[in-house]
Amino acid sequence: MQTQWQKQSSLSTAAILGFVAMIWSGVAQATITTEPFQVTRIVDGDTVHGIGADGKTTKVRMQGMDTPELHLITAEGTFAQLPWAASSTRSLEKLVRMGEKVQIRIFGKDKYGRTLGQIVARKVNINLELVRLGAAISYAICTAGDCTEASVREQQVEEFAKACHEAEEQGLGVFDPRQPLDEMPFEFRLRHQHRKADKFVGNLKTGEYVSPENYSDIPVCDRIFFLTEEDAARLGYKFKK
Repeated sequence: MQTQWQKQSSLSTAAILGFVAMIWSGVAQATITTEPFQVTRIVDGDTVHGIGADGKTTKVRMQGMDTPELHLITAEGTFAQLPWAASSTRSLEKLVRMGEKVQIRIFGKDKYGRTLGQIVARKVNINLELVRLGAAISYAICTAGDCTEASVREQQVEEFAKACHEAEEQGLGVFDPRQPLDEMPFEFRLRHQHRKADKFVGNLKTGEYVSPENYSDIPVCDRIFFLTEEDAARLGYKFKK
């Protein structure tokens, strides 16, 4: 049995087998914990602070999506992607109330020590809802050391990609044809931090992947980022020549 997304996608045979196995196999699932969390501050469209289960302040980077930068701090100054960043922040503020008690699905920590999580408020996955609204783009990263079919399933990569496509087709938010986002958030960060793309990028629809410098060959909503080629190959992706 295939999902609706699989039926509509022109996946290669290898990729189809990989995704079917991912969804229906009996492999162990990635270890995801869900904990209570009280929101105390909304920093921008994809970062919130709050009180975690241990009673301490926790910084959460919302996982599976990315919003325009509101205040990217560098040695050269602070930069912002306006007006999109401000709009994305307002969208999050409408979905999550200050002081509200929510649930956080925790996916570990990022390199800055922030908790990677999906916020669930009133039974709504807020991360996913922001993508549906066009306030964020899907941003799937297959974590080194835990890049497995189970972890990709737990991250709901397929659902985020579908929501991103829906927002794009409807011209919502960052995809508004009257004022589309002129640079993806990660591109904005790379440029201002004087870094080069360093992640391999897979195409969720074709099952192919490209070298870091060729990331633009993959449509925005179809991207999944890999830290190594081995991770891409493990999930059945083939190098696009």
